Amino acid sequence: MNFPAFSRRWLTGLSITAAAAALGGCNSPDAAQESQSATAEPTTADVRYDAVRVTATQPAQSLSLPGELDSYFQTDLFPRVSSYVKALHVDIGDHVRQGQLLAELDAPEMAAALSEARSKQSVAQAGFQASKGTFRRLRQTARTAGAVSPLALDQARTQATSDSLNVVAARSHYQAAAQMAAYLRITAPMAGVITERNAAPGALVGPGGGQSAVPLFRLKQLSRLRLRVAVPEAYVGDIHAGAPVQFNVRTFPGQQFTGKIDRVAGNVTPGTRAETVEIDISNPGEKLKPGMFASATIPIKSPKSSLFVPKSAVVSTAERTYVIRVVGGKTELVDVQKGDENAGQVQVFGALKAGDVVLKAGNEEIGKDEPVQVALASR
Repeated sequence: MNFPAFSRRWLTGLSITAAAAALGGCNSPDAAQESQSATAEPTTADVRYDAVRVTATQPAQSLSLPGELDSYFQTDLFPRVSSYVKALHVDIGDHVRQGQLLAELDAPEMAAALSEARSKQSVAQAGFQASKGTFRRLRQTARTAGAVSPLALDQARTQATSDSLNVVAARSHYQAAAQMAAYLRITAPMAGVITERNAAPGALVGPGGGQSAVPLFRLKQLSRLRLRVAVPEAYVGDIHAGAPVQFNVRTFPGQQFTGKIDRVAGNVTPGTRAETVEIDISNPGEKLKPGMFASATIPIKSPKSSLFVPKSAVVSTAERTYVIRVVGGKTELVDVQKGDENAGQVQVFGALKAGDVVLKAGNEEIGKDEPVQVALASR
């Protein structure tokens, strides 16, 4: 269609006016506010947080503590005298009975001393027999008046008495030498297992007891063991003798062993702030070995109810430790102290009570008195 020139100029002007109006509308205050609203960050009032209620329950009524198995009796066997190893009759791993001969030692000077003591005893015994015979004859003769002077009879009696005392002294000397010679035979003081042997035939060995001394043998009883467990000072008042104990060892996973508390040390060790308890373990098959580490479960007395929250609810900073409680749709920062942890829950102490609503996941960026929306979540 053909328009007159005036009409064409009029349409062009109308189009320019409409475009300007459109541009002006885009730059109006209302349009700017709507644009800012579309790009603004959401506030805490616009975000829904998971929350949980503070629960009041009893903490675990048993303690899981590490322990160590040890033989009920063990002893280090040292020679009583300096000597040479003549023969060894046992080695590590050997089971021995009480009184069994373990080793024989050789000390030539002790053999000479024993022979000398035996000779002195024989000489003293012979002298006593002679003086005693003389006294008896003189006493028989003295029945005839004037045959023996009273002085000679008294001298014979005195000599016999003196010789009898010499026999007693010589016998004691010989017994002492024989006892020392008996120390050259090392015997087992109890039934058990040889766990160490530290000498070979021909080695020079001597009396032990010093810190640097090495025992000839180490003997341990395996049929009966001790389980030693260190109980922290906080729970010392909750344990008592006779309480049942369960424990397991890494060597036999999934297998539980049982016992009871037989002894309580009655002393808290300053270095560890713990008290040692002992559990006697019957080990007839010698399945358990001394030195094994064990994980023991020891029951304690039932404590009072305590407050628990999820571990994630507790916020810890350099200045404070707190949880975020929600009251009336606003946040409160409640200072707490943490206690025991159990199955993802942590014991807390502070101005809380059972049933309070706290954020399940605490956040340092959430401050005090901020409006929030919460949704109670399962624990």
